[in-house]
Amino acid sequence: MKNLTLRQIKIFICAAKHLSFSKAADELNITAAAVSLQMKEMEKDFDTKLFNRDNKKIKLTLEGEHFLIYAIKVMSTLDQAKEAIDKLRGKEMKPLRIGLVSTTRYFFPTVLVEFQKIYPNVQLKVDVKNREQLIQLLHNGEIDIAIMGKPPATLSAQTEVFAKHPHVFIASTHHPLAFQKNLSTEVLNRLEVITREQGSGTRYVMEKFFVTHNLTPLVRIEISGNETIKQAVIANLGVSFVSSHTIVQELRNKQLIILDIQDTPVMREWHVVTPNRREHSLAVEVFRQFVLDHAGEIINAL
Repeated sequence: MKNLTLRQIKIFICAAKHLSFSKAADELNITAAAVSLQMKEMEKDFDTKLFNRDNKKIKLTLEGEHFLIYAIKVMSTLDQAKEAIDKLRGKEMKPLRIGLVSTTRYFFPTVLVEFQKIYPNVQLKVDVKNREQLIQLLHNGEIDIAIMGKPPATLSAQTEVFAKHPHVFIASTHHPLAFQKNLSTEVLNRLEVITREQGSGTRYVMEKFFVTHNLTPLVRIEISGNETIKQAVIANLGVSFVSSHTIVQELRNKQLIILDIQDTPVMREWHVVTPNRREHSLAVEVFRQFVLDHAGEIINAL
């Protein structure tokens, strides 16, 4: 079937419906000779007869009857695809409910801008939460899709990686360790660490790092938000552990420095997470695929 075309399939279905090349030609506004020629080309491609012809009367062969079933499925699928695309481009669509873990606010708006350039009629409703809050929204069905670190295995959802996510320890450029090289992990036991709030994905990764390396640093300051944490570190109140995506501007302005500590950066991954449900809207599927295909490249270009 190397040469089979959608036009031929459409003509075949019409001829099979009328059992007449001339009636099919009238409906399709072409000549009966053109219908006959296209059917002969199809039969040549299949290497079998699809119609029996007898005194200008036609009848489907057994092979033709079987092919008719699949031909109708092909055209039906294409009709459904067109209908779905029409809806996607702005008709009777519910808003796409997206959940973002708070750290993504530094780069994911750019991804949303690029998505809207292609799909301007998809309405977006965005919730920005910490990790635990986002997991709860997914569990309750309050969002359609989420952008976050790796969720727990107990969450019933499809989880797919779309980009790398490094975490680092940061300090003020005036900190005594700011420009030292190859610091051991044990140096953290002598430092005061400013941490994110309970439920934060960044705090979860940091605490896992401490346990893995048998560390017990002094943690006296807890702040719920990356912006305030960065200002506290710039003021030299302590060091902190953050996503490298959150400090691009401060590094450029030489307000912060990444500490050269062994076994860092801690490399995590960004995931797009869709709850396991029987059906997802077309907007969810299109957004999911856009993130998988393009978000990593967009992030790396920032």
